[in-house]
Amino acid sequence: MNERALEIQKQIVLAVEHLKADDVVGMPTETVYGLAGRIDSEVAIKKIFSTKERPFFDPLIVHVNSIEQAKSCASEWSEVSQALAQAFWPGPLTLVLPKADKISDLITSGLTTVGLRWPNHPIAQEMIERVGVPLAAPSANKFGRTSPTKAQHVKDEFSNEVLVVDGDACSIGIESTVLHIKTMALKKYQLSILRQGAILKSQIDLVVSKLNIDYSWIESIDKKESPGHMKHHYMPSIPFVVCRNSQMKLSELVVRLNQKLQELPDEVEGVKIIKPKAEIKKIEFLRLSKDPTQAARELYAQLRAASLRNPDALCFIQGPDLHQEMWQSLFDRLYKAASLIID
Repeated sequence: MNERALEIQKQIVLAVEHLKADDVVGMPTETVYGLAGRIDSEVAIKKIFSTKERPFFDPLIVHVNSIEQAKSCASEWSEVSQALAQAFWPGPLTLVLPKADKISDLITSGLTTVGLRWPNHPIAQEMIERVGVPLAAPSANKFGRTSPTKAQHVKDEFSNEVLVVDGDACSIGIESTVLHIKTMALKKYQLSILRQGAILKSQIDLVVSKLNIDYSWIESIDKKESPGHMKHHYMPSIPFVVCRNSQMKLSELVVRLNQKLQELPDEVEGVKIIKPKAEIKKIEFLRLSKDPTQAARELYAQLRAASLRNPDALCFIQGPDLHQEMWQSLFDRLYKAASLIID
């Protein structure tokens, strides 16, 4: 075992000790780093909320390391759940299902459903295995702010007060797709995507369409059944704007930003809106890969890096050629991270 592997094993052992002592730790996954606590520890679950400064109405996703462990957390496990778990787990898909009695109302924010995911990261899998119970793990950042995709992001976010296991940069870079599966009758189901991610609706459709069932997609849903449902989320610490008019001149953009950003409220749904402290003179532009899979890996790290450079404002110009389905998942994050969207 090389020096790097030995160091990671030491970190895992220490993290498991913390978890067994009702503490929370930073855990790498393929999507983003999570702030993990044991699901059977009320102390740890409350600490997740207090450390993140997260309101109790925002439910937590439970991370497992097998389909059997997921089944133990749900009161219902249908053929749809089984087919999707076999197709996409371990991976970036969260299934929202009726919860088992052992899942506390604290985790689900009082809802009768729970989000379950088997992460595709060897460190996360080993931590869950060693602790012996599933781990609740929302993203390891303050509520409403940019998610972490590197261990250093977690350290910076919590001023080195949270132990974090360094599993390198996240390979996907945005949070999991959250899918609600509702059983209506025998072999009849309703599906709804509560949060878009790297597992796309078309991919889910391909799997479910091969089953001998009757199912329908529901678009009008209560987003409060999922994390990340707020109007503003993932926000960097500098004013960030999405401009959907790629033809707008820079001079006009500056004028619009100075006017519109100052008109914004200070807070929306408990999330502080980031506004400029003085007149905007210099704008930095967020430049992402045209490949949406690569862009997802870059997004949060770039938002954080730009925040450290502290320009007057950061702007993403949404070009007309970003049509692939995966871009919809990216736009979900970009729009929520933005203080302002202009056309």
